[in-house]
Amino acid sequence: MRIWTMLMAVLIFGACQSEKVGELQQDVVERDAKWVNMLAADGCSWHFQVFQADSTIASLVASEASLKLIEAELGSLESSYSTTNVRLRYSRTGNKREVTCGWGTLLPMDEIKVVSIQKQ
Repeated sequence: MRIWTMLMAVLIFGACQSEKVGELQQDVVERDAKWVNMLAADGCSWHFQVFQADSTIASLVASEASLKLIEAELGSLESSYSTTNVRLRYSRTGNKREVTCGWGTLLPMDEIKVVSIQKQ
């Protein structure tokens, strides 16, 4: 009986931990960022360069659903070379998307859902 109780406690604890990890994916973060397309200069197509609290820069790609919101605020995505400073509110989706970069390479980046975006 004691072993059964211990086993159930471990399983319940593990399930609670898994839910917390999923919740972290839904946390909304607000940061300064750049909406960048440097493909014409052998960089990568449309993505965000997000300035992190630890002074690093993370490259993140918007989800397909977020593109309409971005276009409404910043304009068409037709430009082949652009850098726009923005204030970005987002949450990570937990998925990866490939972004086209120079010389036809594909770079996997973490995907985000854009909650709001403002041009600076």
